[in-house]
Amino acid sequence: MKVICSVFLSLIISVLCAQERTISYTANDVALVKVFKELEKTYGIHFAFSVDEIKNRNVSINSKNVPIRAFLNELLSTQQLSFKIIENDFISVTKASSIFMRMSLKDAETGEPLPFATARIKGTYQGYIADVNGKFEAVINNPSEVTLEISFIGYKKKELVVSTIDPSKVLDINLERDAQVLQEIVVKEYLNKGITIDDRASKISIDVQDMEILPGLSERDILLSAQILAGIGSADESAGGLNVRGSSRDNTFVYWNKIPVYQSAHYFGNISSFIPSAIGKVDIYKNYVPVSYGGSSSGLLLINSRKPSSEKPVVETNLNLTHGDLYTSLPFAKQSGQISVAARRSFNDLISTPTFNAISNKLFEGSLTEDVQGISEDFEYNSKLVFNDINVVVDFKPAGNNEFSASLLSSRSKLNYNSEDEEDVLQSIQEHNVRSFGSNLSWTRRWSDPFSSELSVSYADYHMDYSLINVRREEDEGPEDDLQTRINNLENFESRLKLTYAPAKNHAIDAGYQFNDVKADLTINEDFFFEEDFTESITSDGSVHGIFANYFGKFSSGIQLGAGVRYNGYEILNDYRIDRQLRLNYELAPGILLKSSAGIYHQYISSLKEVDFVFSNTIEQNWITAEREEDIPVIKNEQVVLGALITKAGWVVDVDAYYKQVLAPVAWNFGFRIEDDEVLVSGVEEIKGLDLTVKKRWKYYRAWLSYTFQDSEVEAREQAFTSGLNIRHQLQVSQTMNYKQYEFSLGYTMRSGLPFTRALGFEQFVEDDGERFFDIEYEEVNTSRLPTYHRLDASAWYKLKKKEGSQFSAEFGLSILNVLNTNNFYSRSYSIEEDEEDQIFILQSDRKLIGITPNVSVRFKF
Repeated sequence: MKVICSVFLSLIISVLCAQERTISYTANDVALVKVFKELEKTYGIHFAFSVDEIKNRNVSINSKNVPIRAFLNELLSTQQLSFKIIENDFISVTKASSIFMRMSLKDAETGEPLPFATARIKGTYQGYIADVNGKFEAVINNPSEVTLEISFIGYKKKELVVSTIDPSKVLDINLERDAQVLQEIVVKEYLNKGITIDDRASKISIDVQDMEILPGLSERDILLSAQILAGIGSADESAGGLNVRGSSRDNTFVYWNKIPVYQSAHYFGNISSFIPSAIGKVDIYKNYVPVSYGGSSSGLLLINSRKPSSEKPVVETNLNLTHGDLYTSLPFAKQSGQISVAARRSFNDLISTPTFNAISNKLFEGSLTEDVQGISEDFEYNSKLVFNDINVVVDFKPAGNNEFSASLLSSRSKLNYNSEDEEDVLQSIQEHNVRSFGSNLSWTRRWSDPFSSELSVSYADYHMDYSLINVRREEDEGPEDDLQTRINNLENFESRLKLTYAPAKNHAIDAGYQFNDVKADLTINEDFFFEEDFTESITSDGSVHGIFANYFGKFSSGIQLGAGVRYNGYEILNDYRIDRQLRLNYELAPGILLKSSAGIYHQYISSLKEVDFVFSNTIEQNWITAEREEDIPVIKNEQVVLGALITKAGWVVDVDAYYKQVLAPVAWNFGFRIEDDEVLVSGVEEIKGLDLTVKKRWKYYRAWLSYTFQDSEVEAREQAFTSGLNIRHQLQVSQTMNYKQYEFSLGYTMRSGLPFTRALGFEQFVEDDGERFFDIEYEEVNTSRLPTYHRLDASAWYKLKKKEGSQFSAEFGLSILNVLNTNNFYSRSYSIEEDEEDQIFILQSDRKLIGITPNVSVRFKF
């Protein structure tokens, strides 16, 4: 028995030792046959193989105390050979019948991943599709007979012989952009690495997730970020009130995932309605408007949702002193699709913060709301001021050259208050509600290398209603209430088909059709006890047909030529307009581009802007459409731009001189005080200007200066006067510094005060019944200016270093707007007042812009 146990134990130990056998071996480009012989001599093992299968094969390996199976895997996998251990000492080596490979597909220029790129087995319909990170894994049978054709829309195809692949490594495949389809080559940076300009100088792009710090921002608010660019600003410091080169805010259209957006900001325009964590890239056009997007006469912002390049779900949350948001993105269908959801809500109806208080002071100080809230000491006008946003995006790219997406956008803002005086004689109730909804379905297909198509269908629904009710309880005379309402609705169904064809290298043609069906109505009703009643209603319903074509080409002489034409047919007007544009650039030398553009643009949807404030110190924007019966014309903008762009050695110098002539309706109560007060007055505005940006980048430090000169004059009703948006001079000096995980920024803005009309005195009139009334006498319209505007902004970001192998990261932001708390003014108005001694005097009212405003932002990513 002892002998049997001893033998049995020896066998077990022998097997275990064979299983645990390790090998240490080093070779550098040594013939595989020689490696086999040295291993046989050193370790007493024997290899069985076909000489024809391993001849001319050299290997390199460096292993120390590696288990034999792991060693053989490492040695033979690169040679497409497989092995089998027979008993303990004999190893059979044969040609592998399959190979496991891993690839990462990237842009050869930028290194960015190419999501959903395809790899097809040449000569067959079998293939593979990469995930959102441009990566894929596959097992290829009979690798010596397989060649892969790797392709991605807009890039040159690449062939790869599978038998040359090293399966032990992830193979990086870099695809080059196809010049034939004119993929835009982006300059490394314009202001920072997230703000770039294309090689045609046609648009400026902001990559929101890659954008670095800007002065005064604790988070990446895209509409406030856009105002760092010369020629783009906001006369009232709001996010939603973008004025592009002196034009009215409604002359610049905003799209989100091809959905037209008519409520671009909350808190009466002060916080943009686009959730920063859900935004990817924004393209900004100010020199011209692409003919494929008809209806915008001055500028265009195309906002695209974010597409995280991650195989795993992404969850992000952000909180600052006005709102909080949550963003999540989930891949599906084996990384062929992705669904992203973002939601945001304000919380200042529950908690009042310094940021919200500063915004509220700007919104309500001196307004009717503040005047009425003074009736009751217990009243707080921020008791109900809320907003919320929801974004949903589904992207799906199956195998092949198709890509589908569906988007949904919903925004709501609500402000209510209810106050009573101490004697319970007057109750004031105000409500202001804004609702915006949009959806889009789009399909993009690459039919062949030079030909692609894009089909998009969108629906946008905007609704605003405002009401003011003053309830009087006079027992002797009965109820005598005041009532004021405004209701504005706009529905827009928009579809667009765009075809792109690149017949030759560096030449491309876009052509297509756009259809809009628009319904708009605006009703204004005022029924005051002490004033004359007023009612105005504007309603329109009609379709617009747009046919467009655009050509762009680059020539070896350095000339870049672009030309576009668009036909707009307006059913409601039984009329048509033709948009025309020409763009001519010349590359004088590498990094030096001379640029020019000229165009005529027409706009069908516009807005009436009320600045006779009723609810807050902001402009109420009421959307309407061109209407023959109401004498509302189509806006027409004729403009010419000449400039130059220099990008060399960390320097950027960008200068544009422009001239614009705009035919547009001058809105009722637009501050011009034209006699014969009518709701609408048409006028012509002439705008001349210059934009200059000079920027220098050092290793960790960037500094730039932006200067804008703008002179604009309006002619209406045979009167000529300075435009209310005429900011003659504006200077911005900004600087940022990035060091390790920290980013700092400081910016200073100085600009001319806005024009206003000064009161000179008043005149008294006496009616036949002896009743007196007074009328203010004014100087010439807009001949005076408010005090010069000054503002210093600062911000700092800290990014928590991401641990290796972890998806968690964090970012902390601190910002202060108007650090010096400078008093800046938006408007000045006058009224006739009477004191307790029956003395008549003129009261001057100034509406201030935002004071010192701190904000803090915390962002977590999981």
